[in-house]
Amino acid sequence: MKKTMTKLCAWLLVLAMLALTACSESGTNNETPNTPDGQTEANPSGGDEVPETEAEERLKPNIPETGDYGGDEIYFLVWELPDWASTVRQYRDIYAEGLTGEAINDAVFNRNTLIETNYNVKITQERMNISNIDSAIGKAVTSGDATYDVVYPRLYEAAGMYQKNYFQNLMEVPHIDFDMPWWDSNCVNSLSTNGILPAVATAINVNDKDATAAMAFSKQEALNYGLEDLYTAVREGRWTFDMIAALSEQCTRDTNGDGTITYDDFYGFLGKNDVMTSFWHGGGGLLCTKDEEDQFTFSFGTEHDIDVALKVIDIMQQTWFFNQHLHSEIDDTRFTELFETGHGLFFWMRLDEVTNMRNGDTDFGILPTPKYDEAQEKYYSFVSQHTTGLMSIPLTIAGDALDELGIILEALAAESQYTLIPEYIESSLKTKYARDEESADMLDIIINNRVYDPMEIYNFGGFASTFMGYGPNNTTDIASNVSKQAKIVNKSIEKLIKALTGN
Repeated sequence: MKKTMTKLCAWLLVLAMLALTACSESGTNNETPNTPDGQTEANPSGGDEVPETEAEERLKPNIPETGDYGGDEIYFLVWELPDWASTVRQYRDIYAEGLTGEAINDAVFNRNTLIETNYNVKITQERMNISNIDSAIGKAVTSGDATYDVVYPRLYEAAGMYQKNYFQNLMEVPHIDFDMPWWDSNCVNSLSTNGILPAVATAINVNDKDATAAMAFSKQEALNYGLEDLYTAVREGRWTFDMIAALSEQCTRDTNGDGTITYDDFYGFLGKNDVMTSFWHGGGGLLCTKDEEDQFTFSFGTEHDIDVALKVIDIMQQTWFFNQHLHSEIDDTRFTELFETGHGLFFWMRLDEVTNMRNGDTDFGILPTPKYDEAQEKYYSFVSQHTTGLMSIPLTIAGDALDELGIILEALAAESQYTLIPEYIESSLKTKYARDEESADMLDIIINNRVYDPMEIYNFGGFASTFMGYGPNNTTDIASNVSKQAKIVNKSIEKLIKALTGN
């Protein structure tokens, strides 16, 4: 944290929180159920629905409304990949240089301006290549360099940093209140262990919402084939693995008549290796849960777990399923173009694709990941570790600096809950990019039931990688495979717990 002048401390009295307003489930609950059914029905940041009434009905954060931090610089470090520099996978939710008329940009600028004015701070951001963040934070922690206040490594690379104890336990950061809806309670409950939480999802960001798995479908092709209303099927709980399989098979066609189905023809389902992971989680399970002592435990392997996995594997072996990752010549851009140019009925995606396809001519609808069967109570949407990061605070931020940062982050998150997040949902997804009002309803279902799995982040014993490979490798002897890997997975979990707790 960079100081620009002597800090002044002239605080106002703490405002009382508004009573009887619905709050999210406590983020410090030490018991996590074995399936995502235990997660809260959350808004995009993990709490209750964003209020649609006047501003005075907002929940207020339990912090001073104003203060004077002498122009301190609140410095955010975020990951980036050069190949994605022109996409929304870059962080567009932390810093904005000025007003441009673009909804997300302007919401971020206005939010930051308000917080900067209220507390006399300056919010800045540095983008860093994804491969350099580990080294940069390691050097900063070792040398005591407090330049970086908040860090967002990509989740795919973050596990090593968590295990090296580069970051504060967010459960102990002053003024951050995980009972408030602007902190994602699903994330807190799933990713904390032994009372330690190195990273969290928050209303400050839309990047993690963009990383949420979903399905798109071609409305024109659905009309051409006389398919039933898919939105109604979702609402009635009939949108299942069996339904998407039946419709995909029905609609696949050999367009050029050469006797084989290739990407020059029309597939029922355009997918990737990621379908294995996202569909399995959509079926209501977690690979890694927590025990009664709040410790991560390897929970995959029940009869139901294996049945769900086998169903996903079967889907991925069908001729009507196109797996992009089995075709090296099809990159992400070309994969999206296959759907946009009429080569598929269903299209697996993360929500950032809704924005990516905004300028296309394809009339598409949005659906949640299907359920395993109709008996399953909810739809679940997996948050990808490949395209997002979560908020962490380096150990070098401590004492008065940590106290200050806790107030600023709580203020930013609370303001984002009522400005940035509604703008993201209403203006960007529901109105500007989504093609129909019913897709907007589907977005509520998708974002309000997001799943975080510690296994997907930490990849204990390499099992997350092994599991994703089940689909493309047509692995059917799952019980035997799990039995062989269980020992190394459990040792990997024990190693993490020891690293985090020092015991």
